[in-house]
Amino acid sequence: MDTVRRAGFVLWDGVAGSLVGALAGLASAGFLWSLERVIHLRERHLWLLFLLPVFGAVSAWLYQRFGASSEGGNRLVFDEVIDFQGRVPSRMAPLVLAGTLLSHLGGASVGREGTAVQMGASLARSLGKLQGTKAGSWFRLTESRQRLLLMAGVSGGFGSLFGTPVAGALFGMEVIAIGKLHYEGLLICTAASFAGDWVCRGLGAPHARFLVEAQPWSAGLGLKLVAFALPVALVAGGFAEATQGLGRWVRARVGNPLLHPFLGGLALVGLVWLFGRTDFLNLGTVWFPAVLQGTAPVPSWAFAAKFLFTVVALGFGFKGGEVTPLFAIGALLGAACAPLLGLPAPYLGALGFAAVFATASNTPVTSLLMGAELFGAAFLGPLALICFPAYILVGHRGIYGAHRVQTRKDPQD
Repeated sequence: MDTVRRAGFVLWDGVAGSLVGALAGLASAGFLWSLERVIHLRERHLWLLFLLPVFGAVSAWLYQRFGASSEGGNRLVFDEVIDFQGRVPSRMAPLVLAGTLLSHLGGASVGREGTAVQMGASLARSLGKLQGTKAGSWFRLTESRQRLLLMAGVSGGFGSLFGTPVAGALFGMEVIAIGKLHYEGLLICTAASFAGDWVCRGLGAPHARFLVEAQPWSAGLGLKLVAFALPVALVAGGFAEATQGLGRWVRARVGNPLLHPFLGGLALVGLVWLFGRTDFLNLGTVWFPAVLQGTAPVPSWAFAAKFLFTVVALGFGFKGGEVTPLFAIGALLGAACAPLLGLPAPYLGALGFAAVFATASNTPVTSLLMGAELFGAAFLGPLALICFPAYILVGHRGIYGAHRVQTRKDPQD
């Protein structure tokens, strides 16, 4: 009887996770297709940058008028996984999609993972609302299972967006609270991430891949990688504190929420004028060929500039997320540190790509697997030597400010 009951759990996790993942994959494919065209439009028409303050204000108005609890974003989703109250609205998906596309149409230095995660969670929550209907009777949507659906939505969104299904499965379990992997979601998150990735790939969604040569292992290399953990932790922790600190300052000083992204848009236009270049706008992926393939020289200060552009965009409330800009900041940081450590810039850039995200998001296991999926299994060991020390060094700071600490990094004696 026990075996039959457990088989039922396996079936439920597999079916429900695959369904959530397929929905998340459809949403991610449409989002990636739209985002690519929006960014190309901005690149062809520089004058759109000057409309960024207006696009930001329109996005803020949409949230103010229709958002309800959607403004909580990723933090709301993660809180609901731990303490489910049914507060994730179905309208979160279209709102975050519209807000992110408006951000990128004007060139805001924001990401895309927040959009995919929130769309996946919102769609999963919509399935949860079937409770009480004939379709919902099979799903037996208890509160515990609705929590699992939300975790699956997070994994499905992340795995399908980046084309990294193994990392996506772990992300939905690791990102919820510092120091704990939520193993109850192991099967449903895996099903959701793989299903989302298959659907997204099947629809032709673009996923960039770069061939980076690994370095032969030696004790000297290991010491250099451990040393690289310090700048990784400083940049990741500084990014989290600066973004959240600026956000608090803006909310305290500017009463009208519509003015937050409007003023941020003006600040970003000013930064473009100050630097005299536009390659720090949007996702930052334009830097990947230069860093990871060595196609062009990279200024040593580029990581700091991308850091500044992104902090301003997110601190003033533009929608999209942090992860892809963090990939760019990490890759640029690796390129800047490579000459100091005597390592090839593409190699350290690839490690920085994953390590800064790992540290800022407090998801070191996810990031190890993502690095292996993107750059090859030879990067697992080097990433562990960077990510684990940096994870400790950064303390309990992180880009997801509502992170609950399940297990402290500095246990008391």
